[in-house]
Amino acid sequence: MKKADMTIVQDTREQLPLTFPEAKVQVATLLTGDYSLEHFEDKVTIERKSLPDLLGSLGNDRDRFMREIQRMQAFEYAGLVVEASMQVLYKGNWRSEITPQSVMGTLQALSAKYGIHVFLADNRELAARTVEGLLFHFLRKQYELHERLKPLLGITQT
Repeated sequence: MKKADMTIVQDTREQLPLTFPEAKVQVATLLTGDYSLEHFEDKVTIERKSLPDLLGSLGNDRDRFMREIQRMQAFEYAGLVVEASMQVLYKGNWRSEITPQSVMGTLQALSAKYGIHVFLADNRELAARTVEGLLFHFLRKQYELHERLKPLLGITQT
């Protein structure tokens, strides 16, 4: 199995879509998140946030964002990829009343309290590689599970 064999589903509302180095992309409406996998849209979701988007989501749009987080909890795997480094987040050089402590505290709570896997990516290219890699490893896990179940289901190799 290779990354080129998978199809990433990108939400139609994604305003600045990521460009993936290897995977194919299909644009469709996702109920939750920005990216998923073809045939696994109800199992895996990844939300992508630029720094301005994250700050908005933690400020005025916090209620909407937390409803999204609650929906994400229902998935087998849910991730949040933020296009910013930890250093940038801790420095807090932005025009917002949200403090770096609040941003980091919320991201830590998303992980520890809500089970959302949080990844920080310094730029869009690294964000794309992170999303692609996470989805690939989820798909490999599903494939390996399927292979282990074949004998139990009486499925023979052809």
